Amino acid sequence: MPNVKEIELIPRKEDLDGELSNEIYYECDFCGKRMPQKPDPRTLCERLSGEHYYCSFCLRNKFHTKNNRHILMLSFRSLIGYYYYKFYVHPITSMKKIYLSELEDIIKAHEQAGLQNPLFHYDPETFIWFIDFSRIGRNGKKIKLNDVLKTIINILVCFNVSDKFYDVKSHLLYKKYEEAIEKFYQSRYRPTGKIILVPTLAGCGITSFTETTKTWSVEGTREFTREELRLRIS
Repeated sequence: MPNVKEIELIPRKEDLDGELSNEIYYECDFCGKRMPQKPDPRTLCERLSGEHYYCSFCLRNKFHTKNNRHILMLSFRSLIGYYYYKFYVHPITSMKKIYLSELEDIIKAHEQAGLQNPLFHYDPETFIWFIDFSRIGRNGKKIKLNDVLKTIINILVCFNVSDKFYDVKSHLLYKKYEEAIEKFYQSRYRPTGKIILVPTLAGCGITSFTETTKTWSVEGTREFTREELRLRIS
């Protein structure tokens, strides 16, 4: 082995394309994902996006075209966020506690359950599911709406909602998904400012929904992100 006596570190020069940093945060015009982009992938996304900016996930799955009106975005991240704060960060003695690895297993299980349906696309970076309703119906090479609802049930089963809570009415949470999905199927409609369907556990039977701390709230779990899901050192 040669005897190394001296190492010279030479800074790598990058073409910043006139910007102050090599990473700039962009927001996808469709799914709303906010992400840092380095020059090379940013250039590719911009070239494929046209007038608006779309993330690589939406571009890869062709969610940037006018046909995206048929795409329903939904997420179970409110459940993920609630489990994270209620049972991991701020556990109560009388309630079940979980480890972060257990929650990660639940997230992975819900991903595997959803992807059993070929019309369900999933972005693990945002916990968002994308369902193509142009391929859902009664005629031709389409699956039935009931097959979509069955997949929602299979995903919810992965969270063991009734097992985790003493007084939760899991059918009420499912009903929120069911009603919104059926409405989208009929009219391709989502309320203004709520393009992504993310029901919370509020109104599903649990009595402690007034619970709010300095770090989280029940309604706030609707905006739970992958960045928040991290190991806590006590």
